[in-house]
Amino acid sequence: MLDAGKEAPKVIVRDLFATPIVVCEWPRTERLNGELRKAIMARYESSPGLVSSNRKGWHSKFDMHKWPEPCVAELMEMVKAAASNMSAHLVGGADKKYLDNWQIKSCWSNINPPGGYNQPHNHIAGNTLLSGFYYVDLGGCEERGYAGRTIFQDRSGIALPARPDGDPLAREYAVVPKPGVMALFPAAQMHYVEPYRGSGLRISVAFNLGHPDLETVYYPDMREQDWWWKNFRGLMLLKTKVPEKAKAMTRFASYFAQELRRPQSNAPFWQRVKVTRDRAEADEAEAREAAQINGAANGRLPEKNRLI
Repeated sequence: MLDAGKEAPKVIVRDLFATPIVVCEWPRTERLNGELRKAIMARYESSPGLVSSNRKGWHSKFDMHKWPEPCVAELMEMVKAAASNMSAHLVGGADKKYLDNWQIKSCWSNINPPGGYNQPHNHIAGNTLLSGFYYVDLGGCEERGYAGRTIFQDRSGIALPARPDGDPLAREYAVVPKPGVMALFPAAQMHYVEPYRGSGLRISVAFNLGHPDLETVYYPDMREQDWWWKNFRGLMLLKTKVPEKAKAMTRFASYFAQELRRPQSNAPFWQRVKVTRDRAEADEAEAREAAQINGAANGRLPEKNRLI
């Protein structure tokens, strides 16, 4: 409580960093979905598929957008049309340069049998800006809520009060499957697919898009690491850490000479060595990071969105 007579502050509340999601429900897709199902099942019956985020399910190669069937080309045009709507929202206005020229970077089909699902993942790879999915067939599952919903996760790490019902996952959003429904979202958005509880085969198509005039920018630690990084992280770090440590040691020599010229310190010798080493490594890291920052030339700070 404010003290008596204390004037209340001016309060401004802003919700930052909203994530745009585009959902399109395409009409009259029965013929298209039938043709897509036939094309996908042909690969399913002749290929073992891949393993990515899929569990107990089948995942085609990432080249579906290059399949020769006309139905695939038709779906890709639908994807690009949805991306145009997304870019109109992302960049504002209707500049034709941003509405057109969307490129399909990769595309694949997924088949989940009963119990099949997809683990939480994102689609950060290469210059991918947008990702999405399209529902082809629910395998006769009449209760769509049990046909493997696609769930968008809140990975912001922002603490918010728990809902009265106590549901710890109340901040997640679900897309209920329906043939003809397509969703697009930023490639970094984490999502997963719940286990399919129907008796048939759940068929969907996923895709990644990029645009030559829209650069995809991620913080360095957001990029998905490749197989070598995931399994041999220590070895891969040597490639970057050894040169960095070597440069830091050149700083250490001069820094420690300065430290020894200072008046005698009460700190133990080994502690002075450690502090000097840490300072050398920190300054080397700062120099490397400064070289990577764009927009700070000539002492000018990069433009930022103003909170108030």
